[in-house]
Amino acid sequence: MSSSSTSSSSSQTSRHSSSAKYGDLRLLTQLSSSPTNSNSSTPFPQSADPSGPLTPDAIHLLNPFAALATTNLPLLPSVRVIGEYELSETKLDDFKCARHIPSGEALLYKEFSLEVIRQRLEPYQRLISVLQLSNKNSQLTLEQLANKYHIHFFRDIISLDRTAVVLYPNYTNNLHQYITEKHRLNENESRNLFSQIVRAVQICHRVGLIVRDLKLRKIIFNDNNNTHLLLTGIDEAIMLSTPTTTDDLVSSRFSCPVYACPEIVLNRQMYSGKMADSWSLGIILYTMLFGRYPFCDRTLVGLFIKIGRCRPDIPRTISLKARSLLRSLIRVKPEERLLTQDILGHVWFNEDRNASTISMNTSITNSSLNEDLVVLNHNNNSSTSNNNNNNNNIDEITAKEDAVVPNFECE
Repeated sequence: MSSSSTSSSSSQTSRHSSSAKYGDLRLLTQLSSSPTNSNSSTPFPQSADPSGPLTPDAIHLLNPFAALATTNLPLLPSVRVIGEYELSETKLDDFKCARHIPSGEALLYKEFSLEVIRQRLEPYQRLISVLQLSNKNSQLTLEQLANKYHIHFFRDIISLDRTAVVLYPNYTNNLHQYITEKHRLNENESRNLFSQIVRAVQICHRVGLIVRDLKLRKIIFNDNNNTHLLLTGIDEAIMLSTPTTTDDLVSSRFSCPVYACPEIVLNRQMYSGKMADSWSLGIILYTMLFGRYPFCDRTLVGLFIKIGRCRPDIPRTISLKARSLLRSLIRVKPEERLLTQDILGHVWFNEDRNASTISMNTSITNSSLNEDLVVLNHNNNSSTSNNNNNNNNIDEITAKEDAVVPNFECE
């Protein structure tokens, strides 16, 4: 944060310009769009107790809501008043806490220098323009678009002398904290939440955005029942040249270590950004189902060795279809992973086909399901065979799990 941001509230109030809504980004076009280096790797925290299942996700592991638990107390001593907003230094994940003074509504904010603000808002601008164009008959508000596509959009922009403050809606919890509290999620709840995450990443890919630093803390709940998710951090996404381009090769090394794909840890110069996001989705699903990361080690070098070998332990406490989906995402070869538009067509989602947004190619689906049934029936019919036959059956099932599920057509 620049030194001008910490001056007195009265001088800041007199200098700030009027708020600029999301649709009025042309007010910022005169700002420099020079790129900045945002590819620095997320530091890997060293924990005294490495047994904690999800602690490597970030350095700050305390409950960020504790500071706001008592409503009678002020946010924190360091508070700036800018126009109708009160900005505090209380941190909440990647945000800081704010308040709309007239309504008392709790908000969040990020502050950027004027040199990078336009670059940070371009991914939002592309998403909003494409989604509004596709929903022009419905005339959905930004909040309705957020709920429909599971994206955490910003709400307002305050342009100052040297910085710009971007305000976001508040949220109740993040997925990292939720899984830490519950330890693990059952398959039904995981299926419901994971499908929302996939849809958010899928729409980003459709408009030419690589989410890049995709992790549990950037997936938030916007309801008190912990059933509806939004994806945050779009300002850190990589923009491809055009939404329709097939060239998604990127060179960024910006990733949380436990979510980093083999291409990153092996230091490949260029790799598929979409396939890297698919890998991160596999890590997220694994933590949802087992309450721990598939790859973890006391040292960063040891962690990278395990990721490069890509031999995740997938216990048989979950269904065969769930194991198959995990093995279709956590694969060392990027070209063998499922694309986001194909994930929701996996047979694991057959358990909940009430969602009208998912449709599958019938011939491919039936073929894959029949193959699963052949393997399972063969295993059941051979229950009276000797130990060698049983071992062969187990090998068959394992081979089936390790196979890449064919691509399905999704709406």
